[in-house]
Amino acid sequence: DCCGALHMWLRGAAWRAARQAKPLAVFRRGCAAAPPVRLDPALESVITRFRKGMTTADRSSSAAIVDEFTKLQACKVNKVLLVCSDFDSYTFEEEGLLSELVHHEYVQLNLRTPPMIERTSSVEKALTRLRQSEFDLVVALLRNASTSFVSAVHQVNQSLPIALLAMSATELNMLDSRIYQNQRLNVNKRLMWETRHAVDKVDDVGAAAKSSLADAWIWPFLWQGNTSLFTGLFKLVEDRLNAKIDTQYGVQVILLVEDSVKFYSSYAPVLYEELLKQTQLIEKETMGAKEKLMRMYSRPKVLLCTNFEEAVDIFDRYHDQVIGVITDSAFPRNGEIDPMAGVTFARKVLDERPELPLLIQSAEGPDSGIEKAAEGLGVKYANKWSASLMQDLRNFMADDMFFGPLKFRDGITEKQLGSVSTVTELIHKWQQVPDASIDYHARHAHLSKWFLARNEYELAKRFRDSQYPADFTDSTGKERPDWLRRWIVSECRVHRNKLASGIENIKDADPSMPIVRLGSGSLGGKGRGFRFLNNIIEANSLTTIMPEISITVPRSFVLATGVFDRFMSNNELLVDALNATDNDHLTSLFHLAKLPSDVVDELRGYLASMTKPLAVRSSSLFEDAFMRPFAGVYETVMLPNASASIDARLDELCWAIKMVYASTYKKEALQYAFATGNRAEEEKMAVILQELVGTDHNGYFHPTLAGVANSIDFYPPIDCTSSHGCVQLALGLGNVVVDGVPAVQHINLGKPNVPIGPPEEDLPVSALDLSSSVPVEAYRINDGASRLVTLPAEYRNMRTVVRSFRPKLAPEAAAEIPLAHDVHGEQVVFKTGYGSATLNPANSEASGPSIKELTLKETVAGEVPLAKALSFMLRLSSIALGCPVEMEFALKLRRSADSRHELHVLQVRPQAEVAMSSPRQLRFQYLPGEKYAAVCSKRALGHGCFDDIADVVYVSPQRFDPTQTTQMVAEIAALNKQLVSEGRRFLLMAPGRWGSADSTRGIPVCWSDIEGSAFIVETTLPGRQEVPLSQGSHFFQNIMSFGIGYATVDTTDVSARSDGEVADFSYWDSLPAKSGDTQFVRHVQLDSPLEIVVDGLSRRGVVMKPGKPFDLFVGQVDAFNALRESQFGSLS
Repeated sequence: DCCGALHMWLRGAAWRAARQAKPLAVFRRGCAAAPPVRLDPALESVITRFRKGMTTADRSSSAAIVDEFTKLQACKVNKVLLVCSDFDSYTFEEEGLLSELVHHEYVQLNLRTPPMIERTSSVEKALTRLRQSEFDLVVALLRNASTSFVSAVHQVNQSLPIALLAMSATELNMLDSRIYQNQRLNVNKRLMWETRHAVDKVDDVGAAAKSSLADAWIWPFLWQGNTSLFTGLFKLVEDRLNAKIDTQYGVQVILLVEDSVKFYSSYAPVLYEELLKQTQLIEKETMGAKEKLMRMYSRPKVLLCTNFEEAVDIFDRYHDQVIGVITDSAFPRNGEIDPMAGVTFARKVLDERPELPLLIQSAEGPDSGIEKAAEGLGVKYANKWSASLMQDLRNFMADDMFFGPLKFRDGITEKQLGSVSTVTELIHKWQQVPDASIDYHARHAHLSKWFLARNEYELAKRFRDSQYPADFTDSTGKERPDWLRRWIVSECRVHRNKLASGIENIKDADPSMPIVRLGSGSLGGKGRGFRFLNNIIEANSLTTIMPEISITVPRSFVLATGVFDRFMSNNELLVDALNATDNDHLTSLFHLAKLPSDVVDELRGYLASMTKPLAVRSSSLFEDAFMRPFAGVYETVMLPNASASIDARLDELCWAIKMVYASTYKKEALQYAFATGNRAEEEKMAVILQELVGTDHNGYFHPTLAGVANSIDFYPPIDCTSSHGCVQLALGLGNVVVDGVPAVQHINLGKPNVPIGPPEEDLPVSALDLSSSVPVEAYRINDGASRLVTLPAEYRNMRTVVRSFRPKLAPEAAAEIPLAHDVHGEQVVFKTGYGSATLNPANSEASGPSIKELTLKETVAGEVPLAKALSFMLRLSSIALGCPVEMEFALKLRRSADSRHELHVLQVRPQAEVAMSSPRQLRFQYLPGEKYAAVCSKRALGHGCFDDIADVVYVSPQRFDPTQTTQMVAEIAALNKQLVSEGRRFLLMAPGRWGSADSTRGIPVCWSDIEGSAFIVETTLPGRQEVPLSQGSHFFQNIMSFGIGYATVDTTDVSARSDGEVADFSYWDSLPAKSGDTQFVRHVQLDSPLEIVVDGLSRRGVVMKPGKPFDLFVGQVDAFNALRESQFGSLS
């Protein structure tokens, strides 16, 4: 016995390993056997590229920065040892403790955690602490730090930076000559500094003695009364440590060459202040939080060099990353002061990087040789003794290195025309400046420099690589700055939308932004879905990828969860909402509450330009969460938004928002949150305002059709597989699909021309009544739904402009194409019109646009390639989410010949049935045999557990008489009526085709005769192998609509294999009948419900016998097989 032998082992490590495996990995097992619908080569190519893009490790350095920004600035000054006397400490701490002052400055400049500063008053205590603990920097007052102290610190840790702080310029004369030598000569020290973490503490006295003080990391600084010196000092150390790694990710470098302690002590705070101001501007920019962090982490490094050789070495090392040079004119070269060293270095830099901004500053007077040399080189000059030296430095960084606003100038007079500080401002301004200004800035590469200074490396490179005017010249040779203008705007918008993931703050929004947000916090589950969809559509150009249909997402206005927090807090609603007696009480609480006044003002501004019908949709933190979707739990309110009064429309909108907020705490939502292991008080709600998709049809607003598409079809018709996916369609709005109303058509995407459901002419149309209005004082939580009306089928509007051109096929290809699968066995969906042309097609090009009323079949798989578009989006979304998905959509047919049909994707989330299943329900292939199961099927429909079934109504093969099936119907109908009246669902089982019109092939029941059944089994007729099984086709719509399980069993397999199909009628026969036997039908009732499980993906279904639990006799064995398969390959 396989199960018995494996029982104990499976409870051990292998079973635990299999159960701990991710459910999605279990889902993927075996799925490759059922290929998806194969699409046009162009769409298959997009899917292939997208799949590769999800897994490829070959990324550009700019992409690496986005994904791995935490690798930047890896070395931090976290712990500082300050050595100064108690008296000297008052000099630093006139206005408070030094650590508090530094912390305040870090907060002001939006820096990360400031270092902890530990002060000690003597060198002896300092050395003791250095041996006891790790420090990143030692700051010692020069008057206290003798040469012996510096040497002692160097012996403890040769790579530990030591900052010697002079309290006055005269104290600098106390510097040991070896430290001056360190400043003037040493180049190799930089290499040791950058590898400081590879150098351990030196415990060996002999090894310590070999180290030279000239190699120590010693930086003298001059205290000039500004605590910003400490911030500059800490950042100089960090930049030197991080430069080697960070520049590999594209981070830029500013080179400061200065040997004067006084001046570099003044320059460092100014440089970092300007850099960090630029970083602060990112807070106002349009991008996601991750992108903002990346740009903060990737600010340019400031590398201080104190001699010529070090400057050349640094420049050569970081040649391509240097974005600016600030150099003194005179500093050590070959160990001696060279008054022209700065000019010589500048010539080298400009020879290799002629476009690089460069500032030479000198202590010489006006009209000096240095100033003339700078003028000759075409670089900026600053006099060190100028009263405005620091401002000159700031201006150089802002104007020449482009760390300030981008100033637009007239191309002829160079008069300033305005300036911009953000990309959003740039987009607006760039469209207004004259062509001459466009030409001027393009020739000077100002845009690439500005973006480079803002750490926008990808966009800066794209602009720098473009050639103007060569790339923007028309066929006549005329330069086209207007082309450049449009290209720049387009690139900036695409880049900004990518960084923002399609999200923009309302104050900076423009019509190109797909998602506009109001408030801080999360966008919620639906909001995340829209963000994801926008990224996919934009990255793959899906709006134009199909010639007949445009795939898009409605533009959204999102009230983020921060607005919800303020609303709940201002009105003190949380406790009352959680304790509301019923939903009416809850509604009244929220109806009386007030939205924040600034939010109401923004909503008024939104309605000023939005006059079309609106959908006010929930988007909670828990909603559409991965593997636990809250779909359908919260409210969506439809608003006509048709009043002439903006005040009336604003009142309606505020009410709708509050009703969505209220639905967070309605009883059904609280119960669902508890059932899914979530705390209701932790839930937060965002609200999404979307323009409703559709058109106005005589006062009723609706799209052509809408529905829900699923990656997995749990009720695939014959010759289709679950993996082809399916769609449930309804005319008009899709609320009837989402609400489970059986007025829809079910279509397997592998066979889109075979819809299942009510006749098309009987399908109603769901619409929004634009004339309806509800007085504010009468608002209730369900009033949004009351505005939805159901119209008769004649109200449908399926008219569209048909294609003006159809391909003319060769005669041999003009006949109807019977091919359904390609040579690989994959289902084929042909391009629209393929195989449907005639030998003498009408010359439709000569005639005008043709208006035609389409059938639903033509809309899905004919004139409109809806099935193809849905298959494509389902596969793309499944790859991105890593699981089967369900997608809400609406279709709007085109109204003109020069437009396309519009497929609006309204939502995407993990497919509920799969996401909510436990691992054992999700996938199984093993069938246990009749020892453990009464029914085993390889062709089951449905998915999950079918609970609370303890009654079995069946006709055994021995009692089945094909001439008496009418009597069987009467007996079954009587039992069905009795069980329905008792509220008991039952398992129905018999040979033959249920509902067959041919009474000799099965029992010809109507649905009303078996409506109480919850699981139906049909088996092959005794001795009638030629009669095919129906697989539920006679009642397919009812089975699917009511979620009924259906299993077919081929009992002609006489090999009795343990993993074969089973229909054990003899087991039911062994049980006592509930009531007296009828002539043909038996009814048995078990003491406890049967365990019935169906895997809708593998199509396996089992009805376990009592006392034979599924987990033990199917789940564990299947997990063992899956584990073996993963380790040793397929068992087949």
